[in-house]
Amino acid sequence: MTIDYADFTRASNLIHSIQGGALLLLGAAEAYALDNKGRKFVLAASAALALSGVAMFGAVLALPGGWSLAQLSAALSFRRGFYLFIAFACLFSAAGMSRLTQASLDRRGGGWQALFLGLLAFAGLLYFMLASRVNEEAWRQVLVWHSAMGATLLLAVAAKTADIFKPRRALHFAWSALLLVTALQLLTYRESAGAFAPLLVTVETPAEVPPVKVPAKNAPADKKRPAR
Repeated sequence: MTIDYADFTRASNLIHSIQGGALLLLGAAEAYALDNKGRKFVLAASAALALSGVAMFGAVLALPGGWSLAQLSAALSFRRGFYLFIAFACLFSAAGMSRLTQASLDRRGGGWQALFLGLLAFAGLLYFMLASRVNEEAWRQVLVWHSAMGATLLLAVAAKTADIFKPRRALHFAWSALLLVTALQLLTYRESAGAFAPLLVTVETPAEVPPVKVPAKNAPADKKRPAR
């Protein structure tokens, strides 16, 4: 079996776009709910968040896995860090289902809300781990971008948590705005071409230099013979 490391890069870019699209819908729905009481938009965004996890797993299965679980297992044995994207798929699906359940029950706060926010916070923490899953040439770029993504998502969760305990229009606005910022970061992010490829080190040897002849120190000097 041949492992194409470019498939990991393509899958990562696709997954980031899926996450960004899901959070964009969620942020827009939360902003809409600020001045509107209808739940249809929130329900649709929650369902999209849940389905985004399925789409993420499909991206991993289709690209590195070639639609084969056996090939996917073999591919992941070369890039174990890619299991983080499967974790993201599970978290986004579970968070979407929790939000969908809470919106269906039309409840503010409660266990489903706490579970939804907890899962989003866990996803935010995972972004900080992605830099350790790429090669040394790409980790700085990945660290900067994903630290920003994780920080904004965690700030969004903090704003929503504060809004639950002390409802304020400004807190709800901050929650939706930070979700939209995280979404835009995800949608604009692109991995470098060899982020998941093995790091190859090329050592160049100097060209052959011909040996230099050094005269012996104690060699007798040539003497001219006197003419007869």
